[in-house]
Amino acid sequence: MRPDDPRHFRAASSSRPAIAAALLGGALVVLMLQPALGQAPDLSWEKSFGGPGDERGISLLETADSSLAVVGYTSSKGDGGRDLWLIKTDSEGELEWDRAIGGPGDEEGWSLLGTEDGYVIAGVSGSGEAGGKDLLLVKTYSDGYERWTKTFGGPGDDWGVAAVKTEAGYVVAGSTTSRGSGGSDGWILLVDPDGNLVWEVAIGGSKNDGFSSIVEVEDGYVAVGTTESYGAGGRDVWLVKADGEGKRVWEKTFGKDGDERGNSVLKMADGYIIVGTSSADAPGGRDLLLLKTDLEGEKVWEETIGGPGEDGGWQALVDEDGGIVVVGYTRGAGDEDIWLLKVSSVGEKLWDDAFGGEGFDLGRSIVPTKDGGWAMTGWTESGGPRGQDLWLGKVERGG
Repeated sequence: MRPDDPRHFRAASSSRPAIAAALLGGALVVLMLQPALGQAPDLSWEKSFGGPGDERGISLLETADSSLAVVGYTSSKGDGGRDLWLIKTDSEGELEWDRAIGGPGDEEGWSLLGTEDGYVIAGVSGSGEAGGKDLLLVKTYSDGYERWTKTFGGPGDDWGVAAVKTEAGYVVAGSTTSRGSGGSDGWILLVDPDGNLVWEVAIGGSKNDGFSSIVEVEDGYVAVGTTESYGAGGRDVWLVKADGEGKRVWEKTFGKDGDERGNSVLKMADGYIIVGTSSADAPGGRDLLLLKTDLEGEKVWEETIGGPGEDGGWQALVDEDGGIVVVGYTRGAGDEDIWLLKVSSVGEKLWDDAFGGEGFDLGRSIVPTKDGGWAMTGWTESGGPRGQDLWLGKVERGG
């Protein structure tokens, strides 16, 4: 089971017209889902990048020169099926360069970090000789060309989906079926600045467990993911505190009688915000799930937000006023649309907006920008008959 898909997607450098230009002669379909309690932001611009195959944007960052860097994958370029795809645009989304990195198998980039002299990318590779998939770690120069590439794994499937930079190097989180207790386990690794393994820890039970996001805290790390081994049954949100060597200190699960998934964790001064999905009591099958915990992982509040269709959240940031801005997907004008919404510090919905067309469009990552806006990436199927394209958009900050 892939650690990302809300459904089975169709499997990603040239810029082409905005999504809606292909659909409605340049007019983006912007759907207000319900009356807002605050002012939703305006879409400043959007770009899509792709070829005859499928492309996705999974993680992005703003660079020191206010440009945007996005990592994901492409099946239109490179050496085999899918290749890791790193692109850089200017502050208006105009493409500056792109790099496809991979071998004869499938490679995907899932997490992007900026360094003083380039980028570090965590992901997955299917080009190894051991079989299955391996965790992939790539260091590039500032122009996107490879400096070094490392893979970690065994005979099973091993994924790297989130990374943080530390004083000792890089900590990567994901899942492994090559190690641990059975099924898949959550996996945390520390590598030094040159990509050499320092330690690794597999955490889990007898069923399928995995991490999707990790943050560094004063005395270790906090990771969120999904577990089948613990909790109320089915799949539950799984929050784990690990010490500085990756050993489990405590864990918490959150779930009801449906399936709950933890997609990302955000550190606050007084606890953690978890973004995910829940199928419990969801009329459309799945709703956006937001959880606030204290620093010990005890739940402070929980909110589900959604409508009659499929809704979910992937990533969040904290606004200047303490509100939480989430990007994800919602049932919109056609299939799913990119969903941007803001809630208060106690989970009350303030506003939401959706961007998309007739196909399946999804927002995967969001970052604040130096000019006061928010940049987002994901993918779109609304640009024509050729499958998915990497999507990149920018909004001004809302109220």
